[in-house]
Amino acid sequence: MSSQTNQKISRRQFFFVIIQTQIGVGILALPFDLHHTAKQDGWISLLIAGVLIQLLLFLLWWLAKRFPSKDYFQIQEYVLSRWFGKVTSFLYVIYFCSVGILIVLIYSRLISIWVLPNTPFWVLGFMMVFICLYMVCCSLLVIARLYMMFAALLIIMVVFIFYSAKDSKLMYIFPVGEAGWSNIIAGIDMGILSFLGFIVSLVLYSKTEGTAKEKLVAIQSAQAFVFTFYLAIVLITFTFFSTQEMALVPQPVLYMLKSYEFPIVARIDLFFISTWIVFVATSLSTYLLMSSLGLTTIFKSLPTKWATIGVAVTIFITATYIGYDISKLNNFNTYVKKGGYIFSIGLPLVVLIFSFFRKSPAKEGASS
Repeated sequence: MSSQTNQKISRRQFFFVIIQTQIGVGILALPFDLHHTAKQDGWISLLIAGVLIQLLLFLLWWLAKRFPSKDYFQIQEYVLSRWFGKVTSFLYVIYFCSVGILIVLIYSRLISIWVLPNTPFWVLGFMMVFICLYMVCCSLLVIARLYMMFAALLIIMVVFIFYSAKDSKLMYIFPVGEAGWSNIIAGIDMGILSFLGFIVSLVLYSKTEGTAKEKLVAIQSAQAFVFTFYLAIVLITFTFFSTQEMALVPQPVLYMLKSYEFPIVARIDLFFISTWIVFVATSLSTYLLMSSLGLTTIFKSLPTKWATIGVAVTIFITATYIGYDISKLNNFNTYVKKGGYIFSIGLPLVVLIFSFFRKSPAKEGASS
């Protein structure tokens, strides 16, 4: 495994890494989750969530900009003190592993329901974790190039989804605001959770080429792309199914595509799933990468190879233990979502606040 310490990726690659991390398992169930909370006004919740995330990303960029040569784990050690920073970094490793476990659980369950109902969980989980481990064993630069190549598959997903728009009925999202602002505000929670992969922009900021402003453009452009993609999916599914039908389809994107067939592709939903699996793999690979980066920052003498393998084995064993048990999955999902607010929003903002009481390394060097 190549060392990833001194490698830097281009801003374009940074852009695609953020996109590939955020677009994963959530796209199939996001419309259902939003509709469950805010009914046909769920798209408004997503719109507000998108604006809030852009503001949050500016604050995270501000933090990273103050320490351009340090990654997020190193920033924590510098701002919060060495030992407390190591503790929070280890908690981040646990959180990233937990997100990885959740990705494997949701992916395996959906594949079991739609494609391979008789396949044991450990087989599906092992194949996904092994593929991601193989990708992360490459250097950061190679991973970023793979993400750029896989991004071409987004075109296929976009074409299929927009093809379904021809049978949409705009009347299904009217009257606007009928769900009430209390439900719309509650739906913002689901919208924010769908974007939580943005933390990768903070972790890989110092490993990206370019000025601070150029990196900010890349970060917010990637977020804008993901938001537009999600909003299109939500609006199309909301106008394809009526309010009553949306309550009955947990994966509305797949049910929508299942109603179509082409002369060459009879089951568009299965073709879409095969494309979606690639984005699940890239999303899981990023969390695997961030976990290994965290461990090697905490334990300086730990080889990256063994850190990555250890994280992958942990994800596989824990996911296999939970398996297809829906009650365990729901409980685990609840804890991971709560952790998302703490580790993707709460702690970075705390670190930003404390950073104002510490001089940047460059200023310290100048004053010494």
